[in-house]
Amino acid sequence: MNKIMRALGIAVAAIAFTMSNAATSSAAVSQDGTAYAKPVGGSFPAKAHFKAYGEVFTISDLKADGRSGIGVLSYGSAASTYYYWNHSGSGTTIKKDLDIAEGTPLHIWSCTGNFQGTPTGGLDWSSGCNPNTDAGTSVWA
Repeated sequence: MNKIMRALGIAVAAIAFTMSNAATSSAAVSQDGTAYAKPVGGSFPAKAHFKAYGEVFTISDLKADGRSGIGVLSYGSAASTYYYWNHSGSGTTIKKDLDIAEGTPLHIWSCTGNFQGTPTGGLDWSSGCNPNTDAGTSVWA
């Protein structure tokens, strides 16, 4: 009888361990992601990429069209939407080192525009960076 109870106790412990690992693995984990501006003339004019390890956000200008590439990052409330402009020209990428708590859900977009001195001044809203209408890409810090 003691052997049966011991075996039953081990089986229950194994099931509990397996269930706790399954619950842990379904929790949010860090995740990288890339968002492209809407294509123009068959090619993407800009790209934004979030790398979860180190919270690095890069913005690339992919097209020589006279516009800047823009990366948009949003988390929490609408007040936490940030527009990062790459004014460096076609073929360039800028890097932003961010400080975002691990496990924070984020949303990223990419678009283009002609900078007018403010974060949203000169955005081409039709190019893919409107948090209210464009899908963007979901990631986790």
